[in-house]
Amino acid sequence: MATALTAADLVVALKSPGPFTVFAPTDDAFAKLPPGTIDNLLKPENKRLLINILTYHVVGGKALRAANILALNPPYELQMLNELSTQINVDFGKVIVNNATVIQADLFATNGVIHAIDTVLLPPDVVEIAVADGRFKTLVVALTAAGLVAPLKRLGPLTVFAPTDAAFAKLPPGTIDDLLKPENKQKLIEILTYHVNYGAFTTAVILQRNLPFQLIMTNDRLTRISEYAGNIKINDATVIVADVFGTNGVIHAIDTVLLPTD
Repeated sequence: MATALTAADLVVALKSPGPFTVFAPTDDAFAKLPPGTIDNLLKPENKRLLINILTYHVVGGKALRAANILALNPPYELQMLNELSTQINVDFGKVIVNNATVIQADLFATNGVIHAIDTVLLPPDVVEIAVADGRFKTLVVALTAAGLVAPLKRLGPLTVFAPTDAAFAKLPPGTIDDLLKPENKQKLIEILTYHVNYGAFTTAVILQRNLPFQLIMTNDRLTRISEYAGNIKINDATVIVADVFGTNGVIHAIDTVLLPTD
């Protein structure tokens, strides 16, 4: 974990006064990840994803000893530094964080407490985030019908410009029902892949570019990224919620469905 913290430039941050609660995966926990995962996360281009994973192991502003955790009467959710929540449970007296077990508790430091865990905590991927968020029900149905759920869970890093249910509702009546028909699957795939880019285009990355610029999507068609009245736009859609991070990319909620031109 020390190597990953260094690569993510988090060492100095975690040396600050805190206090912090750190659920620290052991070397054996990292070894359980699929082959190549660590090497891939340590690449400079994946630094933001690495930060998102590591900060998913840290609680800010609290030094929670095992007794404190148990006193809060699990199960309950605990918000981490990356603003996503973990699920805290107890099993036969052991503290469980998501699917990880605390194997050594209450290692005290000057600015907090460490609990060693046997499994690396992985934040939700972009599909899991969309499923859990009530604003993207139509998108999830469409991704399922198009057979894109599994690919979007495997690939990364990705940038997903995700239309909300309200965005889909702006389409002409009957459009969604028509696209969900089996005979229109290829057309549905073409539309949905027009909302995904291979890369991690966070707000900061977008604003560092010379706006406007063109961004190629996974259907090999171009979109136009611009800024208007302080908002990021993709074609004629406006980003209404930015920088929702998952393990394999970032989601930006948009208010309009992107439709490729003929």
